[in-house]
This record gives sequence, C-alpha cells and structure tokens, in this order.
Amino acid sequence: MIDWRKNLAVLWICQVLSLMGFSFALPFMPLYIQEMGITDPESLRLWSGLLMAGSGVSMAIMTPIWGSLSDRLGRKPMTLRANLGGAVVLFAMGLVRSPELLLVLRIAQGALTGTIIANLTLVVSNTPDRRIGFAIGIMNAAVFTGNAVGPLVGGYLADLFGFRIAFFLSSITLFLAFLVALIWVKEDFTPHAAGGSFKIVRDLAQLIREQRILPFIGLFVLFGVARFSPRPMYPLLVKEIAAAGLGIATQAGLVNATAGTAAVAAGVVVGRLVDRGRPFVIGMVCAAAAGLFLLPQGFLPTVWSLLPFVLFADFYSAGIDPIMNVLLSRQVPVERRGAAFGLTGSARAIGWSLGAMLGGILAAYFDFKAVFINAALLFFLIAFLLSRLHRRSEQNKAR
Repeated sequence: MIDWRKNLAVLWICQVLSLMGFSFALPFMPLYIQEMGITDPESLRLWSGLLMAGSGVSMAIMTPIWGSLSDRLGRKPMTLRANLGGAVVLFAMGLVRSPELLLVLRIAQGALTGTIIANLTLVVSNTPDRRIGFAIGIMNAAVFTGNAVGPLVGGYLADLFGFRIAFFLSSITLFLAFLVALIWVKEDFTPHAAGGSFKIVRDLAQLIREQRILPFIGLFVLFGVARFSPRPMYPLLVKEIAAAGLGIATQAGLVNATAGTAAVAAGVVVGRLVDRGRPFVIGMVCAAAAGLFLLPQGFLPTVWSLLPFVLFADFYSAGIDPIMNVLLSRQVPVERRGAAFGLTGSARAIGWSLGAMLGGILAAYFDFKAVFINAALLFFLIAFLLSRLHRRSEQNKAR
C-alpha cells in the first residue's frame, strides 16, 4: 500500500524544485531579449508576448497525449519526463543568441515539460477522495512556493551575474527535481491496454462526451487567458515605474515573489475550504475579487504601490485553480483522471498562449492599462460562468 501522505510530501518538494527552476529565468525573458538587440518598445512588447505564448501551443497539443499515456503506462514516468525535459531545454536557453532560437526552445519546452499536470495527476490518483481538496491545495501551494522563491532569487542573481547564469541554475534545479522523483516517489500502477494514437484521440473524445467536462475545458481556457495576459508585461511595467537603488530584475523578481507568496496561501486556505463544501460559491468570490484587484494595476505610479494589489489579485486568482481541479476530479473516475487532467492542462496551456499574445498586443498598441482592464473583465466573466454552472448543478441535484 502506497502512503499517500509520504508521496504528497515528496511530490511537494519535487514541484517546488521544478517551479523554482522554471521561475529562476523565464519571468525575465523580456529583459533577456533586450540583451539580444530587441530594444524598440513596440517590438519588445510583441516579442515578450510571443515568447510567453510559444510554449502554450505545443503544450496544448502534447498535454492530453501525455495524460492519456499516464493512464496506460503510469504517472511516475510522466513526472520524470517533464522534469528531465525541462532541465535540458532550459540549459539550451542559456546558450542562445537570438530571440528566434529562444522561441524554438520555448516551443520545445511546452512539448516536453508539464510538471504541474504530471505531478498533480500522480497525487490525485493516490489520494483518498475525501482528502483530494487538501492534496490539490497543497500541490498548488508547491507551485506558487516555487514561483515565489524562484523569481526573487533569480532576479537577484541575474542582476549580479547576468541572465544566462539564471538559465543554467534553472536547469540544475529541474535536474534535482528529476532525481527526487526518481528516488523517492512511489507508485503502485497496473498498466492498462495499449493503443495507437487514433485510439488515444478516440478515448479523449469519449471522455469529453461521457463525463460532460466540456464546460470545465472552456473555463480553464478562459482562466488561462485572464491569469496570464498580464504576466509577460510585469517586467516591462516594473521597468517604467522602478524605484531607484535596486536593480530592475530584482524589483521584477520581487513582484513575482509577492504574487507567488499570495498564491501559496491561497492554495492552502482554499484547498481546505473546498473540502468543507460550496466550491462554486468560493470560486465566484475569488474570481470577482481577483478582477477588482487587477483593475487598477496599470494606473499605479510606483513598484511599492503595485505590490499590495499584486498580492491580493494573485491570492484570489490562484484560489480558482484548486477549485476547478477539485470539481473536475469529482466528475471523472480515478482511472481516467490522467486523460481528464491532460485535457484541462491543454485548455490551460491554450489560455496561457492566447493570454500572453493578447497581453503583448494590448500593451504594444494601447498601453499597460488596457492589459489589466481586460484581465479584470475576464475574471468577472469567470465569476458569472461559475454562477451559471452552480445553478445547473443545484438543479440537477433537485431532480
């Protein structure tokens, strides 16, 4: 018998390491490509959005395939693949000399990685149903712990030694995550019947139809757009309103660390609340509050005035993620959760990609205010859609 608590603890460490690895360097790509000669403000904003979006397209294609393979071959191999693939790609990113090649590697990163979905699927598959909300909340806290620590340390090191060193450190940290998973993660898995790529596509279509998860897929796309359309713009916004006396990368890292710290708290608090009931209501409150705190961010004059709004916006927006994952896990049987999380991971990746491109376009042709207003309106829409799903769920229970 696998000890789900021990596995959860080990995978928490693995997830923190992997997200620290990614966030040592990736948040600073807009500043990295400036060193490659992209200095025109409009081109810089467009390239920033494009680079942030690059991994989303390939991740959207590959995540459902990896998810289906995890149902057939095991969840642990997917965790190992995601961390090792990330280590190789991020090391290569530290060697490139052009934004075009960096974009190619971003696409490769999306195809090969996906540590969040891989680790989450393994955790959910080994956790009793009555503790799934808690486990998902803890794993979300791991994601955002890595996202909080990584940019702060990475920004400081980038100011001291340059962005290339930050990418090399990212690679080392992801390789450590691979070793942790290889040595200590346990899995009791019985392989399912194999099949070709056509059978994988057919099974995914059947899952969508039978389990009625299409509304969740749509919500994950919308959530990805809302959450990630402002993300590529933070380093450039910080550059415009930076305080004297600290490096720009350090201040951008501080903003990302603030967001990550808030999201850690949200993962723990919201995960526990959801286990007690009323996930739809909690989700509606989180979405509406996230929109309210995003709305003024493009109008703020200093980094110090930006930080509290980032703190609360990311607390509430991060709270939506575990809610939707809990609702999804209750919708599908355990033996099909790999494919289900793969589908919603693909939807989230599509949202990331669309959001990053949309943020870059809005910032290039309008200004930063348009980016944050758009994200706020999308969160208000998510609150409305959750209210509709809640009403439908209550009506189904009453029948």
